Amino acid sequence: MMKHSASFRRVLVLVYGTVVVFALLITGIYTVVSPQIFAGNKIDDLIPKGQIIAGYIESTLRGELSSAYLVPLIGRSTSQWEATVWVVDENGDTLIRTQQIDGRRVGRLPAKLSSSMLPQVLSGEVATHIGSMEDLSTTSISRYRKSGSTNSAMSGLTADSSKSAETSDSTEEEMNGKLVVVAVPITFMGDVIGAVFMAQSMTEIMDGMQALNNTLALSLLVVALLLLPVVLFFASRMAKPIANMRAVALTMAGGDLTARADDHSSDEYGELGRALNYLSSELGSTISSLEMERNRLQSLINGLSEGIIAVDAQGSVTLLNPAVYGLLSLSDSTADVRAAAPDVFAMFSEALRSGNIVKKTIWQGDIALHISVSPLCLPGEEITGCVGIVSDVTSAERLEQTRRDYVANVSHELRTPLTAMRALMEPLRDGLVKTEEQRQQIYDVVLRETMRLSRLVNDMLELSRLQSGTASLQRSVFAPLPLLNIIHETYSAYAEDYQQTFIYDVPESLPDVTGNPDRTQQVLIALLDNAFKYTPEGGTVTLSAAVEGDVVRICVRDTGVGISKEDLPHVFDRFYKVDKSHHGKGTGLGLAIAYEIMKHLGEEMSVTSELNQGSCFTFTLHIAKSSGFPSKIA
Repeated sequence: MMKHSASFRRVLVLVYGTVVVFALLITGIYTVVSPQIFAGNKIDDLIPKGQIIAGYIESTLRGELSSAYLVPLIGRSTSQWEATVWVVDENGDTLIRTQQIDGRRVGRLPAKLSSSMLPQVLSGEVATHIGSMEDLSTTSISRYRKSGSTNSAMSGLTADSSKSAETSDSTEEEMNGKLVVVAVPITFMGDVIGAVFMAQSMTEIMDGMQALNNTLALSLLVVALLLLPVVLFFASRMAKPIANMRAVALTMAGGDLTARADDHSSDEYGELGRALNYLSSELGSTISSLEMERNRLQSLINGLSEGIIAVDAQGSVTLLNPAVYGLLSLSDSTADVRAAAPDVFAMFSEALRSGNIVKKTIWQGDIALHISVSPLCLPGEEITGCVGIVSDVTSAERLEQTRRDYVANVSHELRTPLTAMRALMEPLRDGLVKTEEQRQQIYDVVLRETMRLSRLVNDMLELSRLQSGTASLQRSVFAPLPLLNIIHETYSAYAEDYQQTFIYDVPESLPDVTGNPDRTQQVLIALLDNAFKYTPEGGTVTLSAAVEGDVVRICVRDTGVGISKEDLPHVFDRFYKVDKSHHGKGTGLGLAIAYEIMKHLGEEMSVTSELNQGSCFTFTLHIAKSSGFPSKIA
């Protein structure tokens, strides 16, 4: 009961209030209507009594009844007929009346009653009136008045006029207020010769009804008390399903959409329960779909390589996907992400303040991050937050930097020989070179620089074809040992000229390999040229080969200047030179071309080096599993 007290009280007040209002309405209607009903009943009761008195008058006039008996018959008190009685003639003069009203003498008939009701009675009709005398309309009765003061037929009934005059005012006072008045005609020999007036105050009538009113009030009270248990019972029955549905609704609001209301009844409560259960079922399906979409979206966001950051209108972080931690070099246990990446979140503050999209590229160590922050707002409303996308654009930035470096390097490599040739050609044009020997020297230099330009252009075209995949590389089975021997013979003389030691560490027998012998020789030449260029006099260059598993690993090692750790990842980039001061030792494309050749042949090339200790370049050649199967690799 306590659990359902609120709904129970409401139903109880509704039902019991209806009963109380019903009782009050009955009482009110009864109070208004009952006086009229009782007055009508009183009129129905007084008319026969008036007719009896009129009969007494007629009998007296016919000589059947002595006039001495009229006063006792009419009575000395109003209690005899339960009304005040006046017998009047056709002129309205009072002939006989009851003698007392509560011990006081009754005066003559009030003039308003006589003037308003007597004309109707003299016409032979019974006249009635309910209400105060002020409600009566006064009508002249002069046309009914005859010569003489009293009709001869009624003269014997005339009472002492002096007594009537003495008490004429008392009746007016007694007749104030609402009345019930009946006037009955007195006929004699077919003519109306007077009237019997009977009047009773409404107060007297209602006093007689008081017992009935008390009984009615007591009955209503008893009925209200008797209905209280019934109302309590039905209120409890009505409140129970409402309380049950309220509990189900609260359970649904708490997240449990499996709760169901009792919907077995066929009344409105059953319909409401079925509607609530349908709502719960539809909400469950909708929320399940939303959760599925949310999980799918969460998985998608978590799987993105780009970082997603969302903040609310106050700048508090509401969403971070795992990629953010890696891109911003944060640990998963970082509590205050805003403090750990102030530059990034400064962009969010600016977007919240300005309401515009903020884009910026920042560097986090060696990583370039492009951050785009967009404010979130509905049309015509304030900004509700921001969403930022963090992208790793290191590759794009490096590619752009490589492009710029490539253009700069090409320009530099082309400018050097062109400048030299221009410096030599201008004296020739101006006739400043006088001897044939000088002209031949100039021709030699121009030829050498032209060949250098030709090699540069050829190397650039070669690298471009390799990187674009348009270069055609034929693979075949060949023996690597004769190729290595030729390379050894060629560079042995080269090492002697430059006072360097060339060590040839190749086994006497090597298995056949698959690849392109010409391209392999080109790679070896590029590696050895590079080794001898950057190895000082007295240094050592070693060419070695060994079988490792299913490959022959060839290594070119030197004791030259070496490569620093910062330069090592860029050794195979085009135009890259470790020793920037020796720009004349090559185009900077040899290692890049060698790397691209090996990659297109499906082989591996790597480098290890220490600064001032030398370098070791290694590439592989896969051992042939069968003899000759030439194939073309684009």
